Amino acid sequence: MLWSSRRAFLISVAALAGCGFQPAYDTQGMRGLYGQISYSEPTDKNMFHLRQQLEQRLGRSGTGLYRLDFSVDTRTERTAVAFDGQAFRQQIHGEVTYTLTQTDSAKVILSGKRGTFVGYASTGTTTASLASARDANQRLMVQLADMVVTDILIKMRSARP
Repeated sequence: MLWSSRRAFLISVAALAGCGFQPAYDTQGMRGLYGQISYSEPTDKNMFHLRQQLEQRLGRSGTGLYRLDFSVDTRTERTAVAFDGQAFRQQIHGEVTYTLTQTDSAKVILSGKRGTFVGYASTGTTTASLASARDANQRLMVQLADMVVTDILIKMRSARP
């Protein structure tokens, strides 16, 4: 029994290696991109958190080969409303619109719009509700940054010869 599972594992590893499988987040795909992107200046707290997440994933550059301009729109929606009108949960819907351009030629490499939402409990004290809302906003920016980075990596990977 042990030999058959080991054999199956080795065969599957060999099959993946033979088919040219390459992970999207490998260092090869990031080598020419990491630290080569400059970002638009944040104008509010959400844009600051989004830029911070993008810099963690793609690196920071004052004058890079590429420039990433983005804007963030959010709206809050009450959910799980009681009969007396009190909302027990809130949802924050967020949308990022972005454009990646080459700095030397101003050629647009990629542009897009991505959106998602997060929820949080708004019950309890005012302090707890405010802390939950702040945490939800930060989680939303992490998710939006992940989507933008994924789009950029897929585009750059497909553009490579």
